[in-house]
Amino acid sequence: MILLPSLLASCDPGYAIIIANRSANNIYLETDPPIESRFSMIKDSTYNSIISKKVLSSDVTNRYQLESDQKIRLFGNVGFPSQNFFPYKKIKIIKGSDTLKIDKNNLMQKISKGKKGFYYINIE
Repeated sequence: MILLPSLLASCDPGYAIIIANRSANNIYLETDPPIESRFSMIKDSTYNSIISKKVLSSDVTNRYQLESDQKIRLFGNVGFPSQNFFPYKKIKIIKGSDTLKIDKNNLMQKISKGKKGFYYINIE
């Protein structure tokens, strides 16, 4: 019984990085490696949601389409977001003729904190 409170007290909070399409148009997301590789151990609703948005797969690029008001989870980890943990070689968000590149150096500037450990990259 004494061990249980100490285990509960030492649990680190987790976080999730989510891209949210807040625009009226479709956006495309390109990643290397594929997003679903971060969730392949558990094939749950998050995994299925990611797969349903996939429109292209190759050795170099994986493309996902987000319609207006859709979201996609990029990754999560224990603790808080930092540039020290970034599990992708590249992430590109394409909206019309504009492209936004996300990497470990600019991730922290692109996210905004939501509720319950969720952090968003909002595309408007």
